[in-house]
Order: sequence, then C-alpha cells, then structure tokens
Amino acid sequence: MKLSTSLVLLTLLLLQTTPSCSSPNARTFVKQTLTETIPTIQTTAAFRDTDHRNDDSTSSTFEAELKSHPCSQPRTHKEWSNTPSQILSVLHKRIKQTKKSTSLFSRRPRSNLQVVSGHGREDDSSSSSSSSNQSTNTNTSNKFSAYVKPPSFFALLFRFLQLLLTFSPLVPLVPPSLFSATFRSYVFYPVMSWCLGWCGPAFIKWGQWASTRSDMFPSDLCFSLSTLHANAPSHKWGHTKELVTQSLLEGGEGGTSAKADSQSCWDSVFEDFDVKPVASGSIAQVHKAVIKNPDPTRPGTTVAIKVRHPMVAELIDRDFRIMRKVGTFVDAISGGWLNVRASIEQFSHTMAEQARLDVEGYHLSLLNHNFRTVKMVQFPKTIYATQSIIIETFETGDVIGDMFRSGESVTLSDYAKEFIVTEGESLYLKMLLVDNLMHADLHPGNILVTFDDTKKQLTLVDAGMVASLTPEESLNFIGLLSALGAGDGRKAAEAVLGFGGPRVPSEDDEKFTEETIKLFSRICKGYGNDVDVGEVLRGVLSLVQKHKIRISANYATLVVNVLCIESMAKKLVPTYNVLDAAMPLLAAYRRICVYHPKSKLRKAVFKVWMPVAKLIKGRNDRRFFRKLRGEDKGKRITLKNTAKTVAVGVAVAIAATSLINK
Repeated sequence: MKLSTSLVLLTLLLLQTTPSCSSPNARTFVKQTLTETIPTIQTTAAFRDTDHRNDDSTSSTFEAELKSHPCSQPRTHKEWSNTPSQILSVLHKRIKQTKKSTSLFSRRPRSNLQVVSGHGREDDSSSSSSSSNQSTNTNTSNKFSAYVKPPSFFALLFRFLQLLLTFSPLVPLVPPSLFSATFRSYVFYPVMSWCLGWCGPAFIKWGQWASTRSDMFPSDLCFSLSTLHANAPSHKWGHTKELVTQSLLEGGEGGTSAKADSQSCWDSVFEDFDVKPVASGSIAQVHKAVIKNPDPTRPGTTVAIKVRHPMVAELIDRDFRIMRKVGTFVDAISGGWLNVRASIEQFSHTMAEQARLDVEGYHLSLLNHNFRTVKMVQFPKTIYATQSIIIETFETGDVIGDMFRSGESVTLSDYAKEFIVTEGESLYLKMLLVDNLMHADLHPGNILVTFDDTKKQLTLVDAGMVASLTPEESLNFIGLLSALGAGDGRKAAEAVLGFGGPRVPSEDDEKFTEETIKLFSRICKGYGNDVDVGEVLRGVLSLVQKHKIRISANYATLVVNVLCIESMAKKLVPTYNVLDAAMPLLAAYRRICVYHPKSKLRKAVFKVWMPVAKLIKGRNDRRFFRKLRGEDKGKRITLKNTAKTVAVGVAVAIAATSLINK
C-alpha cells in the first residue's frame, strides 16, 4: 500500500504537461490527403474495430469516419507489385522524382487546413484554443484504439506492476528529496530520468517533452530529463530486416510472406544496409542503406530508412490507459488547475501520430513545399512510407548538436558561423510569420549544416511533430515578441495570459502582471538595447510556474524554439542579438497583421513585403558581421546592390497598390 501511495505521489510530479490540442477530424484529413496527393504512401488496414467506444456522440462520429474512410480498407496501388524487380523499379522511379521536385505531391496541399502533429486544424476557425481543447478531449480518449487491439485487464495489471517495480528505486528517495533541494538535483532527478528510460516509449517521450517545459518543472529536473534525448534504446537487427522486407512486399503490416520471397526482395532491392543504426529515438531508429540502380553499370542511391520499434503502438496505448486513470485522480486532489487528464489526452494524440511514420512523410512534403524557393534550407524528401517505415533521401552534413558537444563549433570560420546564425533565425521567422507551420522539435541535434566552397545549406530532420497556430495564438505569441522589442512588460503579460485561452481575471494574474513589468524594467529595454532574449523568456517562464499560469503546448513549442535559436546564436556569435536582427520582420508583421490576424488581404500584403523585410534584415546582418570582423564599412554600391534596391522599390509599389485597390 505504501508503495502504491509513493507511486501516486511520484506521478503527481511526473504528469504535469500540457501538449497541443487537436482537430476532431484530424486523422481522417491526414489519411484523405495521403490518399489523394501522395500515391507513394502505402496504407493498410491499421484501423481495426474495437470493443471500447466512447459514449459521446462526437467520439462515435469520429470513429465512424475512420471506419468508413477508403484508406481504412486494404488497397494496392497500380504501380506497386510484390515482385522484387518491380519494387526496385518503382523505388528508383521515385528517387528520380525527388531529384526533380521538392516533394511527391501531385498537387498543392489544401490551403485551408494545416497538419499539426498529424492532425488538421482549420485556419478560418474563430474558436479559441481552449474551446478546441474541450471539443477534442473526447476524441482523443480512444486515440490508440483505432490502431491496436485494446489490452486486457490482466495485461494492464501486469504493466502496472512492472511500473511499480521500475519506479521502486525512487521510493526511499522521496522523503529526503522533500527537504533537500541539493538531494533532489543530484540524486532524485537523475534516478527519475533513469527510471523513465526503462519504462518504454511513452515515458521516454514524456521525459523529452518535460525537459523543454521549464514553465512547469524545475530547471534541474529539465536538465536531468534532457539526457533522454541522447540515450534512447535501439531494437535488434532482426526486427529491422523483417519489418522493412514486409513493408516493401506488402505495402504495410499484415499478412505473411515466404522467407524465400523476403530474402529475394532484400537482395534485389538493397546494395548495402548498415546493421548499426545511425540514430535511435523513442519511436524509431534510423539506418543508412543503398538502394540498387536497375542499371547495374550505375551506382546505387544512398537513403535513410527509419524503422519503428517493435510493439510501439501497443506499449503507448497500454501506458496511456494507466496514465489517464492517474491523471483523473491527480485532477481530483489538485483542484483541477493542472488539467492533467486533458493534458494526457492531448499528449497521447501527439504520440499516436508520431507512432505513424507515414504522417512524418506527409509533414516532410509540406515543409519541402513551403521551402521550395529557399535554396539554403532543405528537408529530407520522402521516397516511400508506411506506418512502420519511411525511406527518405540521405542528407549529409555536420550535426550542430554534435559540434557543440565536441567543441568543433569553435573551429568554424566566421563566415560559417554567420551563415548558421542568420539562416537559422530566418527559417524560424519564415515558418512562424509566413507558413504557419512550425517544425516542433527544432533543437541543434535535428539541424545539419553543410558549408564549403560548393554548397551552403541547413538541413532540418525529424519532422514527426509540427505545430500550427490559430489566429488568436498568432496574435498572442507575436504580441509577446513585439512586447520584447518594445520593452513593454504589461503587453507581454497580457499576451502570456492569453496563452491558455479565455480566463477569468484573478489575483494571481495581477501579481503576474506586476512582476512581469518589474522584470522588463530590469532586463528588457527593447530593440537596440542588447536584450538577452533567453534571460527574459526564462524569467517569464519562471513567473508562469510561480503563479500557476496555464499555457498550451503550441506556445511552449514556440518559446522553446526561440530559446534554441537564441542559445545556438550565443554559442556561435556571442555578440549577435536575435531580437534586434528580427526587428525588420517582426515590426512589419506587427504593423500589417498582428491586429488583424484573420485578414487574408493583410496576410497577402505581408507576403509581398516579406522579401523587402528580408533584404533589410540581410543588410543589417552583413553590416553587423563586417563590423565584427573589422572590415571596411565604406563599400561602394555594386550592380547587385542596385538591383536589390530596385527590387525593393518594385515590391513596395506592389504592396502599396494592393492596399489602395482594396
């Protein structure tokens, strides 16, 4: 009994996260888009009927849509065959397609919907994020039931006992950790991270998420949990070979094939396949392979193959069923301000979509489409994808995270550092201000850089999670960034208080506003005053935690991405200020769009103005780095600069004409 009580106390600490909300028709939209626009993705009858149905009518409608959708039925594409030679031919055809275009879309994705961690959201919706949360909690209650057979009572009981045993080392550590902050930091939190690492993908992924939520958890706990990013376990080679072969032969999971056919397919398709994975995460691991060329006189094509870990969907489903029960109990004894049950529902949705690798392939196609005109930024291109594997183009480059850990970043040339910092900030601002589709896992470990005489490029990998904002969310977050530039603590507090949706003003809100104003008066004076963005945001997050201000995970994702860009810039170029550098774009967006977030005309005008703002930002960046290197400031105007000036004038004229006409 004492052990069970200790586990509940531990769970109180563990389950305090508020990930992103979702759309009721999420999976239906993704699967429909995959069917209509990406013939390369093989879909299978993964959505199985279950005995566990939610009594709510919304949930029933959701399940009915899944069951009736054509993608829920077994299907075979005309171009696909189980013959190894034909499989190789089709793969080679798709490889050639990726070299000609940014994606394998047959047409542009729908403009009125965005994919958020695999689920859609209507940009035109006027409902707030909080109301969206309320409408989708019932839909996410059986999120994994559409994938896997529900576990039996005895399976859940056995898993619960497993978790008790895994977390048992924490039980004797609880009493001293309650009285000693040093003991918590150096003993309790590291042991907790170790326990989470042994509990399976759901707990590992939760730990990775929690490590970025400094608005909710102590910084020492976040630091300990950050080790889960690098220490995810890998599965055995036999599972990789079996799953890849099965997916190629059958277009997914299900059915059986002869071992002779499997070996023949493997030998016919792959010229080489590295047994040791290049990287491993909580959901899948990545192998490097070479696909043969149908012409034996020509070399094969190097690809990256991501393979899902065995039983991932089943393990996640089982764990979240247990976590929901605990979340309900935590909400009951905490008064509900943590909203743990709803948080778990939303987080389970994110995990469900991450467990489907074909959804990641769709995200990659969207991101490639958005950056199709940006030559210095790219994403891997999807060649073939099922729910269990995804074959992508193999992207070369140095991992920025590895460079930081090894100290190699110190040896980079000044021009390479300038490229990484300026392009990294520009791609973030483009995703935020123009595309409304954010890479939600933007940390140095997911960014590759290539910088030499022939190629200058940033490559972003691992697009399992993306985020999109409603007009209200854009208004609040851009409002926060604008308040940083203006040095206005009151406006910043108002924006942050809007991060959790509509709320009744309280005494905590007033105290939060007062302390935010004091914080800004000390360390945030606005543009041109060398504001330390990281220090300000971390200060705001500490106040959020202190005054129990709830914020949605979309905002947390955006804040974490800003902190990542700021930290990366500070490590490479300590004197570079990301807020001052972003002023041309943020100020333009604030003037044109921020007070009219639903106006399509103003968004169109901003897109016209965007190249002008980027030119101004680029000019300011070049001026800063020339001064940093001690180069001559008095450069003569060249033909190229003249052409840019003319382009600026033309763009301004077009924007002004559009405004006058409307």
